[in-house]
Amino acid sequence: MASDVRNYVISCAVCQVTKPSQRKPAGLMVPICPQRPWEYAGVGYVGPLPRTPNGNAYILVFVDYFSKWIEVSAVREATAQVAANNFISDVFARHGAPSYLISDRGTPFVGDLFKHTMSVLGTENRLTTAYHPQTNATERVNRTLKTAICAYVGDKHTSWDKFIPQICFTLRTAPHESTGLNPSIVLDGRELETPLDLITQPSCAGVDDPGVPYPDCLRASLQEAHDHARAMLSESHARQKHYYDLRRRQVSYNIGDLVLVRTHPRSDAKANFTAKLAPLYAGPYRVSQKLSAVNYCLTDVRTGLDAGVFHVVNLQPFHTWATRKNC
Repeated sequence: MASDVRNYVISCAVCQVTKPSQRKPAGLMVPICPQRPWEYAGVGYVGPLPRTPNGNAYILVFVDYFSKWIEVSAVREATAQVAANNFISDVFARHGAPSYLISDRGTPFVGDLFKHTMSVLGTENRLTTAYHPQTNATERVNRTLKTAICAYVGDKHTSWDKFIPQICFTLRTAPHESTGLNPSIVLDGRELETPLDLITQPSCAGVDDPGVPYPDCLRASLQEAHDHARAMLSESHARQKHYYDLRRRQVSYNIGDLVLVRTHPRSDAKANFTAKLAPLYAGPYRVSQKLSAVNYCLTDVRTGLDAGVFHVVNLQPFHTWATRKNC
């Protein structure tokens, strides 16, 4: 009797969608481990920002996951056309086509135009799961950019696009915490010189050993930088995963399992709707495909239609009286 009562309570549909979980968030870290420059790249928009005299209101950011090199442009609008054009001019024309380009599920990146551009250039466009942007490295770059812009503009908020080149140079020449090297070293095998370098090192010949041909010297420099970056990235990923996983729990679903999806409602005063009183979860949905250890494709139980891809942190098992009775 006690077991039946417990199972009946656990399978209460209203309780399952309204009560918050008291357990650790689900999903262990699955790091992206690039082995060469521009194997994995990320893209994202920052904005809208105050429109500048040049008409710019957004920042488009591309970042190489391996070298941490960034390509940043001030643009007038956040559209698929702008993203595709800048990908061709800022990334493809300078560095070649990345194997994978990771973006969020924003409108500019899910349309046919952007997908077609990636397909033609041989780049696979991978989308982050809804409400889980940690996969996209541009999120961290975006925060750094906004902090730097804030430091530059002061109270002249419409002048931010003037400082993009200076900020990019700073980020390209500063050692990155993950690799321990400047992005310019990892990508090009050399430091980017500044006027100060010309003053402090006026007699530098530019080649460490005149007896070694420059191509051989550059090749050795790049090989050393890449080996160092791989080792440091591996160590950094392992360290990040260790501390991340301490606050997480491993959860796995099978195809056919019923789950609930966390909702993210917004309050609407005009409709007398407050997010604080809204259900925490929606569903149930059925697991139709397991894409990875943490990402699942779902279908709507009622309609049978595809519901999208979700990270396990936003999922919760849905219990029915029948399933609990058979436990």
